[in-house]
Amino acid sequence: MYCELPTAEATTPTRKRIRELAERTSNGTMMRLFWLEGTRELWVEIREPEFDVTIVIPAEPEDALEAFHHPYAYAAAHNALPQATETLASS
Repeated sequence: MYCELPTAEATTPTRKRIRELAERTSNGTMMRLFWLEGTRELWVEIREPEFDVTIVIPAEPEDALEAFHHPYAYAAAHNALPQATETLASS
């Protein structure tokens, strides 16, 4: 019996999972550290309920905990602060 196996092109690509590595809250602001599994891509997500915004700051793997514990200082030192959006500018 002859059976042809599917080629790599015919297989469904696996999706990489996003893993939450840490979470903390300070004065109502929530910080979460994420990692895209199988890569060196990490980022800190900061939820500012006072302004109703979420800020995402990319982090180098070797500095991920520094970025998590001091996200604004890390972002300023690494030129990673996002530009103010209309929501922030009008507040």
